[in-house]
Amino acid sequence: MKAICDHSFEGTKKGQETMSLFMSENIQKCRAAIEEMQAQGVNFVNMFSFVPVGMKHAFAPNQYLVAMGSLPQVKTAWIEDGTSHIVYPTVQLVTTNTYEEVINKLGLKRGDQLTFCTVKQGATIQESQFNFARVILDPTDENFNALPLSTAFLDENGYVNKPSVRNEGKFKFLINASGLRYWYEDLYTTEEDAVAAFVIVSRKEGDTWKRSTTYVAYPGETAGSYSMQDCLDMVSNGAQHTIYAGSDQYLNNAGEGGGQAAAETGGESGGGSSSGGDTPAAAFAISAATVNGETMTVGSGKTIRCAEGEETEDLDIRVVFSNVGSAQAIQLFKNGTQVGNDHAIDGNAANFVVSAAAIGTYTIKVKKSDNSVATPGYTIYVAAYQSNPGGGMDRAQYV
Repeated sequence: MKAICDHSFEGTKKGQETMSLFMSENIQKCRAAIEEMQAQGVNFVNMFSFVPVGMKHAFAPNQYLVAMGSLPQVKTAWIEDGTSHIVYPTVQLVTTNTYEEVINKLGLKRGDQLTFCTVKQGATIQESQFNFARVILDPTDENFNALPLSTAFLDENGYVNKPSVRNEGKFKFLINASGLRYWYEDLYTTEEDAVAAFVIVSRKEGDTWKRSTTYVAYPGETAGSYSMQDCLDMVSNGAQHTIYAGSDQYLNNAGEGGGQAAAETGGESGGGSSSGGDTPAAAFAISAATVNGETMTVGSGKTIRCAEGEETEDLDIRVVFSNVGSAQAIQLFKNGTQVGNDHAIDGNAANFVVSAAAIGTYTIKVKKSDNSVATPGYTIYVAAYQSNPGGGMDRAQYV
């Protein structure tokens, strides 16, 4: 998925910087699951839920993060329709919809683009295929002059009507028995071949590309999932396996420093080439971060437990920059909502206290000089007091 994922994180430079964030965000999700289950006394091998991705002994974690940003999401899900697994946007799209109605239903703007992506299984990983097609929500006539948004979104055959010259990839929307729209033609051969799918929203504002936060949808995400132990048993009777981080199949080759980003085509560009992107030339660099005096490392999370009988805890946070560069302020978010105000950088550091932080997950972010926001990979988990380590939570479930 490198063709899309190496520039799918808003405000992050295309190529290695995005690959590093992609890796750290997804590892954090696994780490959070591990820590939660450890706190509840659950065996490590049951730490996460995996889904088979069609090839023998190949699995992927549920809710894999492939894009991150501030735009509205177009969620996708799988349903059973007879013997076929079908993926569809969760809003209904019918042949009578106009471009304006589609844009309004999805909470988007004219000129936004939808990138539909699928992974098609092969006999081996190397033979598998990643396919995508883009729809620009900007209808044009045969001379590519702008048409009104009252233009029908789909033609009588289910294809996008009056597509912009910037569209890439032709595919067909069909309708199933429940009346929901779904897509599959020209992205992959049959429904059964697709083992993962997602839709990313993109929008260019000035010189900056914005994205939607997007997770992969898989067939049978709940009923067809396995624990880590199940996966190990299927591979070779529970034998211990190590991850070869030098493999070119491992996280876009991130284990060996990542591959060189290819030149971009079409409207999805995050700057045009591996040297472009949204990050100013004088990029910031963080040398250290602490919470309540405990050191955090990039890509890690730190658990802070509330005092016994309480559900809140004060957080004393400090971020030190080795190079302030484009950094203007530090921000703290909880579940996508900023907590308090921006915290100014004094010299090469920012130090602030969050009083009575409630149980939950907090993320440290950096506001840059172009007002974009970057997530450097520090997460704080505020958890309930644990009186019986390894034997479950005393008062509230770990969040």
